[in-house]
Amino acid sequence: MENYLYQYWFRGKRKLHTEESTLFYYSKNMHLPTERAEDAKAAKKFLKTCASAEEWARYAYTNDLPFSVCKLEEGKVVVGLEEDVTKDLTVFFLDEYYRLFMYYVFRKQPNDNYFCIGIMFWEFEEGKSGDDDDKTAWTYIFETNGNVEVIEQEKSSAEECVWKSKRPLNVESNWEPAPEFGDWEGLMKMERWKQGELDELFKRKESENNNPPKKPFSPWLPPDWEKNGFLGF
Repeated sequence: MENYLYQYWFRGKRKLHTEESTLFYYSKNMHLPTERAEDAKAAKKFLKTCASAEEWARYAYTNDLPFSVCKLEEGKVVVGLEEDVTKDLTVFFLDEYYRLFMYYVFRKQPNDNYFCIGIMFWEFEEGKSGDDDDKTAWTYIFETNGNVEVIEQEKSSAEECVWKSKRPLNVESNWEPAPEFGDWEGLMKMERWKQGELDELFKRKESENNNPPKKPFSPWLPPDWEKNGFLGF
């Protein structure tokens, strides 16, 4: 059985809120859109008598309200999931310093399943543990029709590099069924794509090889990515 804690992860201090402070946090930060004013009112009323952070998370998940869940491995938080006021689910991954280094964003679609619409991850200076010690950030934006856009932003540069896929991605790996409460493993899965699966999107066809494109670079993209693929985890 997986070890989950339904407590808010304080990214600034890199630690878990207690159950009590988690409930207090949500009672003071129920900033829903105007059209959901009644939902916010009901949520604050529920929080006044809520007995545990898990009880709140169950209520929140059922009613599309913000909540948090963190997964422990060997007593340490390694991955977490949060629903925000837009109803998106963000899955975040922590490194050995308990620092956020990557997150996925899932959005519920008309079929009631979740689709991974984006990834963001950072490369940090080796041996440094600060949040501001990043060198480069990458953003992957996915559309349900298979189009993919990659944005690279170097910290030292005001400009960003953008690549668009040359052919559609088979987006099967982007989809996750809406889970039953407590069954978070599908959404928290990091290894979503097969070796080389995203590689093919940015290759030119054989007829275009006389003028090869600039290759997007990332920690997950080795120099010989055209042979070995990238984002294969």
